[in-house]
Amino acid sequence: MGKKMLRILNWILNRLIVIVLLMAVLYSIYSLWDNNQFYQEGLDLKVKLRNLKPKGRKPSFDELRKINPDVVAWITLDGTKIDEPIVQGKDNMEYLNKNVYGKYSMAGTVFLDHRCSKNFQDPYSIVYGHHMEKHLMFGDLDLYQKPDFIQKHHTGILMIPGKKYPVHIFASMLVKSTDSYIFDPNLYQSNKSKFLSYVEKKSIWVQDGVLKTLENTGSQYSVLALSTCFSTGDDRTVVLAWYQKK
Repeated sequence: MGKKMLRILNWILNRLIVIVLLMAVLYSIYSLWDNNQFYQEGLDLKVKLRNLKPKGRKPSFDELRKINPDVVAWITLDGTKIDEPIVQGKDNMEYLNKNVYGKYSMAGTVFLDHRCSKNFQDPYSIVYGHHMEKHLMFGDLDLYQKPDFIQKHHTGILMIPGKKYPVHIFASMLVKSTDSYIFDPNLYQSNKSKFLSYVEKKSIWVQDGVLKTLENTGSQYSVLALSTCFSTGDDRTVVLAWYQKK
């Protein structure tokens, strides 16, 4: 009787192990499919938006604003796949998980800090985007951690309705998400010298002479901070660029 019961229990245990292993395999297959769908959704959206990218010397945002009136700009960085519309929500949470069409999306949308002016005339503006693989959103900001890359690719275009600003990347940093120097848009204006000294100290790479030029010039130049999550922990990759307001 005891041996028979033991055989039955072994049979049940073996079947349970097979079921658990099968469920693990099925879950792995589902996870791969779900991950692929996630990135495919991002790629499809990027292709769709490419046709709506503003063009010309005085770019019009009329078509984009028909889709979403929160669209305030478009950013393109040369040598990368970063070519994205920028929105501004009522706070910095609104577009973390919402695409430019206003639908739920884990990828979110590249967005301007709600404390910054939507016309990018502030001395310092902060733009955030999720870190994603396959060159989506702000995933390519990681490239600016490589001095060889940034030496060759340090230009781009910021477009707002009716205007185009060439942007010039001058520094790349790795900071904490709580870094008040970088993530307080008012600090640059209130103490520019202190801010620029901090950038010089913390940067992975900084272009020679630019910090001194920014410190000694007036209000015709603005700084744009582009931020995304680093691969681990609470770190953030931050790329700084300057542009001349017209």
